[in-house]
Amino acid sequence: MKINSLTVKNFRNLADQEIKFSKGLNVICGSNGAGKTNILEALHLCSIGRSPRTRKDADTITLGKRGAEIRVNYERGGAEREVGVDINASKGKLVLLDGVPSQRVSDIVGNFATVYFSPDEINIVRGGPQYRRRFMDIINCQIGTGYMNALKNLQHALKQRNAILKSIKIANRYDPSLLPWDRQISAYSIRVMLRRATFMRSLDKFASIAMRVLTDNKETLKITYRTFFDRLADINVNTFDTVYRQKIRESYPRDIATKTTNVGAHLDDFEIKLGYVHPGEFGKPETDTFTWIPLRTAGSLGQQRTATLALKIAEMFLYKKHYGEKPTLLLDDVLSELDEERRQKLMEYCRTFDTIITCTEWDFPAVPDKLFKVTAGAVEELPIDPGLKERFMRESAEAEILENAFKNAEDEGEE
Repeated sequence: MKINSLTVKNFRNLADQEIKFSKGLNVICGSNGAGKTNILEALHLCSIGRSPRTRKDADTITLGKRGAEIRVNYERGGAEREVGVDINASKGKLVLLDGVPSQRVSDIVGNFATVYFSPDEINIVRGGPQYRRRFMDIINCQIGTGYMNALKNLQHALKQRNAILKSIKIANRYDPSLLPWDRQISAYSIRVMLRRATFMRSLDKFASIAMRVLTDNKETLKITYRTFFDRLADINVNTFDTVYRQKIRESYPRDIATKTTNVGAHLDDFEIKLGYVHPGEFGKPETDTFTWIPLRTAGSLGQQRTATLALKIAEMFLYKKHYGEKPTLLLDDVLSELDEERRQKLMEYCRTFDTIITCTEWDFPAVPDKLFKVTAGAVEELPIDPGLKERFMRESAEAEILENAFKNAEDEGEE
């Protein structure tokens, strides 16, 4: 998968323009507020149909304009494609795939694959469950067949059930008008949870590999899916529905009190534990024995940042595994958040992908294939010093180690 260009009209503070990218490393420099992040937001919006920064699409329209237009031209499977999003302040959002319009966001999801990484992504590790659910949902909507529709139907059923809960006046008995929505929540929850469980097994495997490589085998990760249903290994439609119906009835008094549904896949989470080797044990053959701590509450900021990076590297590989092609990486001012060693390792692995990075000033040890500068929303391409034009033709040691480790894990025959 290769991105060719981005064309925007009336989007945020960006000037109406076409930006032509190169294969490899694209660097976008500019001062704070110049519009760098808006470029990555537009690209990611065309990938998953929603902004990574706001829930209100109208927020992305240039002040004083009625609507915004975004188009991304890219190549996939040897063919040139185009995906687009039109946002109208009064009519809502329209998506386009190869010029064909649709009001269903699902029609474009999974076509132009991106991995978005900003400093806020550390909330996956440090923040509340909603950040981890969002992480699961964004990936699975792109690589999980039928996942997006199941998730949308689950959210609709929850909305209807919660509306009934808010209207109930007599709280001492079960209201039969909840029954059809209970059935739907059960039916769609199992689909969502089965996909999440499969995904979490893969994420656990590949994120732990990435963490070991990033820390020279000093640290690793263990990721565990947390849901109300504690027998996921034995799950089937009949047993799940029976357990869910029992738990939802038990939760009824609480649901009435809180006016919301307290059992279902919408409350899922996953736990991340950090395993580390005590100083002095490095290099010993038995160093596979780690001391484990909950990363969110007991890990240092540096460990949390490194773990976030490991999750994103695992996400990159899972996309590549699913599509057979590498996604485009969108790195929004993340290098400044990492120490020199982590920056180096990230850049070495990113050289094997098409990458677009934003920063205030490019002073990192890699030569970009294209260099841009953003000034008040206008983008210009800058010349690259011919003396620095030498390409990194071979993959770095870290990138090769990661690729080989991921390949070996795949060959084990696990999901």
